[in-house]
Amino acid sequence: MNPNYNQTVTVYNCFRAEDNPDNTKDIWQKTVLNNCFYKNVIGRSEYADKAPKMNSAYTVRIPASGKYKPYREWIRLPEEERGEFFTCSQKDIVVRGECTDEITGSSPDTASQVLSRNKPDAFVVTAFADNTSHRLAKHYRLGG
Repeated sequence: MNPNYNQTVTVYNCFRAEDNPDNTKDIWQKTVLNNCFYKNVIGRSEYADKAPKMNSAYTVRIPASGKYKPYREWIRLPEEERGEFFTCSQKDIVVRGECTDEITGSSPDTASQVLSRNKPDAFVVTAFADNTSHRLAKHYRLGG
C-alpha cells in the first residue's frame, strides 16, 4: 500500500432531492473511510483591482473498494442497502478525519453548517474521477 494513504476521511454523500421521488429535500449519508490520501494546499491570489484572497485546493484519493457504487447505481439501491455502500459525486462533502456530525437538513446541522464547523479541513466536491481502470494505484479522486 502507498505510504501516503494514511488519512481517515468522512464522506457525506448527497442523495439529491431531484433524484428521489419520495422526498423533497436532499438526504445525506455519512461514510468513514480509512487509508486515504488527503491534501490541502492553501494559496494566495492577487488581483490588480482587488485585495489578496486566500484559496484552498483539496485533493482526496480513496483506494478502490467493493463498497463503492457510481452515483447512478447508488441512488437506485433500496434505502437499507444504500447504507452499505458509498459513492462520490459533485456536491458531496468531505471532512478530514472521523467526523461525528450528521447532516440532517435542519439547523444546526445543515450541510453548510457542518461544512463551516469543520473548515479548513472540509470541502465540497467539485471534481471527481474514477481512476480504477489504471494498472496500478487504483483509486477515486475527489477535488474541491
